[in-house]
Amino acid sequence: MKIAILGASKPHLPLYLKAKELGLETYCIAWAEGAFCKDYADHFHDISIIDKEAIVDLCIREGIKGIVSNALEPAVPTMAYVAEKCGFNGISYSTALKATNKVKMRRCIEKHRACPQPHFEILNESTYSIDTFPVIIKPSDSSCSNGVSKVTCQEELDVAIRNAFSASNQHEVLVEEYIEGKEISVESISFHNKHYILTITDKETTGAPHFVETAHHQPSQLNLDLQKKIKTYTNNILNAIGISNGAAHSEFKIDADGNVYFIEVGARGGGDFISYQLVELSTGYDYIKGMIEVALNQFTEPNINEGKKSGVYFLSKETSKIKSFIEENYKQPWMIDYHIENKPLIELTKSQDRIGYFIYQGDHKIIVNNQ
Repeated sequence: MKIAILGASKPHLPLYLKAKELGLETYCIAWAEGAFCKDYADHFHDISIIDKEAIVDLCIREGIKGIVSNALEPAVPTMAYVAEKCGFNGISYSTALKATNKVKMRRCIEKHRACPQPHFEILNESTYSIDTFPVIIKPSDSSCSNGVSKVTCQEELDVAIRNAFSASNQHEVLVEEYIEGKEISVESISFHNKHYILTITDKETTGAPHFVETAHHQPSQLNLDLQKKIKTYTNNILNAIGISNGAAHSEFKIDADGNVYFIEVGARGGGDFISYQLVELSTGYDYIKGMIEVALNQFTEPNINEGKKSGVYFLSKETSKIKSFIEENYKQPWMIDYHIENKPLIELTKSQDRIGYFIYQGDHKIIVNNQ
């Protein structure tokens, strides 16, 4: 059976290896420059992952039976469009547009009353007036914390708005009520509109002003009643947006009183190794296999075993102790993988500023003191 895979950078290698393990004939679709995975595919096509019509033509011509990608936001609308045109299993194109645009997403959640969320409004670049602080300024269509800022006063506003507009392909920016609290995400997979919650991820971030993620841990240490509420909200959100098939990564904040607020959802697995490694390390569920099965309309219900703890820490100027921690512990059996680039440590304004990481799996959460 033939499957198309969008994206070919090194982090996506597990998708190609799993497809090969399943005996599938793989078609790698990506620009040639930086296409690390092309040598792991049966066929390579130098096509932009956003060139929807060219990919439709390829799938029809080659008799491909499904299309898949993961943790790659620009691929979401293409996957949905191609699935609709070719009769593959997936989400609708209109759903994909809602899932990749924070304005459409907020309005949809508001319309369906799916979950409490921050108050929001859409900004016009030339005329705007904000009198209440703090707020979050963010592009409607970016990922990896690009263009996101917390603004605490009028003097910070102009720079934050310029940065957000410059990071938005659609030239659209949101201003949102700032929610102080803990950040978590919910990792799920859906098939024919039935949703399976796989695990909840506890997040660590730099905090204001850019909130770049510095660590993830699974499973969550939240109390079970709160987890139950979050899972209910996640089901509501997936139904409201229309994410009926495939992986999803839903983000929330929880304030000091235990109130849960929806932040955003991606119709894809979470980045930062969450979907490619952490979910399977903590639950035993082969998430990548599940994504491929959904794409081919051949799905096996997940069997979850939360017997292990897993997580990832990222190296930056704010987390400089991670480097020495890796050097001291890289031979430990719980250290699954690590990497340090030969670059100077810099302060984080976006995820791409991080220069290293380590991934762990064990019987307890690994705690690194960055102080």
